[in-house]
Amino acid sequence: MLKYILKRLGLAILILLGVSLIIYVLVRCMPVNFVVTKVTSLPNAIFDEEALKGMLVKYGLEDNSFLGILKGYFKWLGNLLIFDFGDSFVYGSPVIEVIKSHMGVSFMVALIATVFEFLIAIPLGITAATHQYSIRDYVVTVLVMIGISLPSFFFAQILKYVFSTELGWLPTAGGEDATQSTTGIAAVFSQFKFYVLPILTVVILSIGGRMRMTRTEMLEVMNSDYIRTARAKGLGEGKVIYKHAFRNTLIPLVTSLAGLLPSLFSGAIITEQIFNLPGIGNKAFAALTKGDIPFIMGYNMFLAMLSVLGVLLADLMYAVVDPRVKLTD
Repeated sequence: MLKYILKRLGLAILILLGVSLIIYVLVRCMPVNFVVTKVTSLPNAIFDEEALKGMLVKYGLEDNSFLGILKGYFKWLGNLLIFDFGDSFVYGSPVIEVIKSHMGVSFMVALIATVFEFLIAIPLGITAATHQYSIRDYVVTVLVMIGISLPSFFFAQILKYVFSTELGWLPTAGGEDATQSTTGIAAVFSQFKFYVLPILTVVILSIGGRMRMTRTEMLEVMNSDYIRTARAKGLGEGKVIYKHAFRNTLIPLVTSLAGLLPSLFSGAIITEQIFNLPGIGNKAFAALTKGDIPFIMGYNMFLAMLSVLGVLLADLMYAVVDPRVKLTD
């Protein structure tokens, strides 16, 4: 077990080094220097040649030779090791502070949506597989196609029009209600109304893929010999399905969990834009459109770290859901 974990950790470090190198090389291959572009865009009264030189040194961009680029990369990499992602041009504060202060909203929306996604998608996938070619199977298939096919920006606008514009039940955009002066639990509930539509959007558009995966895996398992043997022994259908069949569908579901960790913290960029949520996805989009290169570099490395950690946790979960998997290689 320990040997397996160390091996995976070593592979994760190599992957992160590769990602960091790709990000840095892409930035250095830009036709313009992002620091020079940023500083020279300031008014003449603010422009300072010494400040420009200081920023070039800070970001390791003062030397464009091969050795200079290599030195700049290792300087940036060293800062990453102490979680110094640089300072954001747009937000005027360290990138890591911007991420920490805004990822809570994205995490709350993603976590609640993920819980509802699993609670809805997995039972529907199981019932569709156990009642193949029935009415409920066709209904689930239609829901899958809707969830997979609808663009998030289109569906979100429909929800806004129906529940906000026409019915007036929910606000059209996220934020704080200035008319409310409540505190404690009442404040939480008063603010939660801003997140109902974003959560609903994410849930409905994400359950399709999860339902299809569950249904496909269950159909494959239900045709296995050991399932027929369990039924021949006289076991109840519920016990056959949920104790014997469903457990063997967990491995593909665990594999899909590798992308769950980064999705919890990265934010739903399009959804947050439409509902104007103060999440990290919204902030990343604003930084991208305004050419905030330090933020984009730090944000992408943050997602890379979460992705590698998610894959590592998924590998370790295999032994939990399937005792046949031995983590010794």
